[in-house]
Amino acid sequence: MNANTKTRTIAKDVSRDAVDTFSRATMIAMGGVSGLVGLWAVACFANALLNGPAELVRGFVTALTGI
Repeated sequence: MNANTKTRTIAKDVSRDAVDTFSRATMIAMGGVSGLVGLWAVACFANALLNGPAELVRGFVTALTGI
């Protein structure tokens, strides 16, 4: 009976390790994509500041109205 229990525990640990590895890889991928989105946002904000606040407001109003 003890040997049976140990075998089942080992099988569960192997399965859990596979899930943990997949979860870790998924978290790394999501972190990388989030980092790229953040860099894109910083680049857009820097470009808006370089063009000036008036141009930023004009572009925002144009985007809202479509004119």
